[in-house]
Amino acid sequence: MTYYLTRAELNRNAPEHALKALIDPGDWHDALDAHHRLIWALFPGDGLERDFLWRAAGKGRFFILSAREPRPSPLFHPMQSRPFAPTLVVGDRLGFVLRANATRDRRSTGNEAVRPGTLRRPVRNRRVDIVVHAMRQRVVSRGSRIGSDKNIWCRETADTAAREWLDAQGKRRGFAIENLNVENYRLARLVRPNGKQASFGVVNLSGVLTVREPESFVGALVSGFGRSKAFGCGLMLVRRVHPPLRE
Repeated sequence: MTYYLTRAELNRNAPEHALKALIDPGDWHDALDAHHRLIWALFPGDGLERDFLWRAAGKGRFFILSAREPRPSPLFHPMQSRPFAPTLVVGDRLGFVLRANATRDRRSTGNEAVRPGTLRRPVRNRRVDIVVHAMRQRVVSRGSRIGSDKNIWCRETADTAAREWLDAQGKRRGFAIENLNVENYRLARLVRPNGKQASFGVVNLSGVLTVREPESFVGALVSGFGRSKAFGCGLMLVRRVHPPLRE
């Protein structure tokens, strides 16, 4: 299957740009939902599953990786799409950026209700945010206290949790982390149609990786990393870094 990588930028000269406050709001939480609706409108088809990943790059710019080309829209300048078919070999070094909602599968406890027919799937959701989980583990299991500087404590915990998560992703998906920057971690808050609030963690990562299994890694790029992909998470953008490491 052919995939397409698209650069899209909002057309500030379009009459619709008068709706900027709705299309591209300044509040980060509101923008997640607005951009989610904006990008989804480029891929019409009632009932079709989402077949694209996207990332907001700031100032009305977006990157989109999709199984079909986005349709033209007056809200955007003419979009630049090209086939996405990276040719990689073992030892290639790639710089990357990734915005991810990183979660892990928590283990069920002995007194936790499980679904009929399985001992693995508890009634409540097993997925937990890696940073929130790490904070709880650090406080409860290890007896660690937050201390006077909560921000430093949270950054340290997020840094460790993100590194462990991405290392685990690499082992399963054909790459190894050479160096990693954990730039920030934030809780995104959205309001559901029923009026209830939902939240999920978003961490921004960048660094250099080494390709170990090219086919597996390219598949991971297409499928994305982590969850909340409909809200701009999961798309890893890569570029070559020289020299490559050959085994």
